[in-house]
Amino acid sequence: MYQACKQIFLALLLFRVFTLQAENEPACFTAFIANPATALLPDYSYAGYKFGVDSIPTTNLPIFDVTKYGAIPNDNLEDFDGVQAAIDAAAAAGGGIVFFPKGRFLMNEMVGRTDGIHIPKPNIILRGSGSGAGGTELFMRNYMLPTDPNQMWSVPSLFHFYYYQSSPVRTKIALNALRGDKQITVDNVSTLKAGDMIEFRMTNPMANNELLSGLTPYPEWTTTINNGITINEKHKISGIQGNIITLSEPININITATYGWNVVYLPLSEGLGVEDIWFHGNFKDKIVHHKDFINDAGWSFIRLERFKDAFIRRLRFTDMNAGIAVVNGYGCSVMHIRFDGNPGHFCVEASGGTYGVLMGFIDDATNSPGFFHGPGPSASSSATVVWRYRGQSRSGFDVHASYPYYSLFDASKSRYVGNGGDAAVCPNHGKDLTYWNQTEIGSSPNIAFWENHVNPPYGNYPKIVKPNIIGWQGNSTFLKSTLGIFENYQQAVTPESLYEAQLTLRLGTLPEWVNAAKKEWYRYLLKKEWTSVLNNGSNDATNYVLNVSASPDRNGFYIFGDCIHAKYSVFNSMGRPLFNGIVTDYLQFVPVSAIQHAVCIIVFEINAKKIIRKLIL
Repeated sequence: MYQACKQIFLALLLFRVFTLQAENEPACFTAFIANPATALLPDYSYAGYKFGVDSIPTTNLPIFDVTKYGAIPNDNLEDFDGVQAAIDAAAAAGGGIVFFPKGRFLMNEMVGRTDGIHIPKPNIILRGSGSGAGGTELFMRNYMLPTDPNQMWSVPSLFHFYYYQSSPVRTKIALNALRGDKQITVDNVSTLKAGDMIEFRMTNPMANNELLSGLTPYPEWTTTINNGITINEKHKISGIQGNIITLSEPININITATYGWNVVYLPLSEGLGVEDIWFHGNFKDKIVHHKDFINDAGWSFIRLERFKDAFIRRLRFTDMNAGIAVVNGYGCSVMHIRFDGNPGHFCVEASGGTYGVLMGFIDDATNSPGFFHGPGPSASSSATVVWRYRGQSRSGFDVHASYPYYSLFDASKSRYVGNGGDAAVCPNHGKDLTYWNQTEIGSSPNIAFWENHVNPPYGNYPKIVKPNIIGWQGNSTFLKSTLGIFENYQQAVTPESLYEAQLTLRLGTLPEWVNAAKKEWYRYLLKKEWTSVLNNGSNDATNYVLNVSASPDRNGFYIFGDCIHAKYSVFNSMGRPLFNGIVTDYLQFVPVSAIQHAVCIIVFEINAKKIIRKLIL
């Protein structure tokens, strides 16, 4: 038992979820608390479903059981058409939960399929019966073919959410605005109203200095040089007075009106989600990047496009090339995602000018060295937050060119960065990227995020505009002239998570869903699968995940599990009471240095029931 607890303890240690930090607040965060408007550190709290204000709901829409439409699990027959029929029925009814019972559904037995399942209407939730053992498995035996043989990336996803509505230009921005502002002045507001979704669009080489902070593009970046950067930043109108539009969330880049910013009306689909499903591909080859469409995208699963306030949670992906693409949207949580089996091309990507994607508690558990591209932003996306990610030696955060900006990599463990994208639209990432409490796998010498352009188009390292590095825990070294804020090198900082701290400052309290998300992560680390929405909320003490493990130096023990507020009492091997306490967190250290190298009995009281654990110190 001791060895099993020790292994669990070490797994948690690797992710740093229980790092004991000294009070070590960096100066940039102190300045942010004093005045966010003037601080150099950006505010990354506007990310996720409803931007963190509300928890993801357990939606109670009408149920459309796929078995009623011809998709029968475990019968060895193709289920593609039955699933599409269930989705069509839900869409025709104005929305619904497309429900998959337990069992294996065969989603692509056909060779040569060139199209996936279409979801063009709002208020559609795909819900399975769990992504772990005994849950819902959607198995793709065969890969799909690209819609254009000359474009490897044109392979369709198995599930494609989209909302193709017209997006007319309604007005132009008339006056300059700064990053962090929530108001813009426009030429005309007659065709806009509160509640509308809009997008600020601009492509102009004169704007390059803004995204690049005055740095010089390299010759291979031909589109950037000739056409200029492209920005597609999405916002919701909260009010209009005169020609001044008030936004629900801050602008993420400085706006110079003379660059020609259009304000586009952008209708988006809402009420979309995917939860509690195992997506199982059949990619068995060792990935060769850009070898062919099979390696890049043959088994692709979810594309969520033209949306607002969506969620994707508690999913497992196995033996696939492309996992989750969130495109051209606004406010989305991608939470509690496991990737395992054979590593593929990319796991989670935000693109198409998407604003505010929270990629939280994503675990690359594929075979070493992990995915080619880890989670991250591309294509003008901003306010992307990768939060408490666990990657591998290859699957670092991905910065994928086409002008992403304003991103946070927060309280995570992985390789320092991944990169990619077309050289013509470099850099890999624009301004306002922050690493916060990054625990590094491996190391690299003298990382220069702009200089040392030895191997075009990216040089020796990805091209990132003056990233902020705070609380870096690893042995890589940096050319400091290529950095922005650089504080507490090789030293963890407080707060542990910048996203959580800034969300707390904005809302006045840390939302309960954050603690619930941590609780789910700890359960996952112990069980290796996510808790299904179908069995959440059990109060039976026998179902509690509750473990104890000695600390490495034997001066205490850790309690980890979903037992907050439980009372505990510690006894020696003879039954003599030593001390007692109350569990206050999902992971808690209890010092017991006075009884080193002894057997302890720990009794927990949960809902009038007792749970006993034995511990050797």
